Amino acid sequence: MKSRRLSDKIIDAHQIACEENRHEIASLLLEALEIDLSSIGGDHEEHRMWSERMEGAFALHTKTFKTIQKL
Repeated sequence: MKSRRLSDKIIDAHQIACEENRHEIASLLLEALEIDLSSIGGDHEEHRMWSERMEGAFALHTKTFKTIQKL
């Protein structure tokens, strides 16, 4: 069963953007993932951990576009 967390949906959308070679959209989605992940360790107790899927999103972006720099 797939997770319903926002970060998982962003990762799925990012994968589609990479498959369609949509660099600008993929970069924006990666930025959205970073923002979502920045909530980890905030004021509220957070139990999420860095996952292989999150790492994979950054690796896929680098493999597809040769960079993770913002446009």
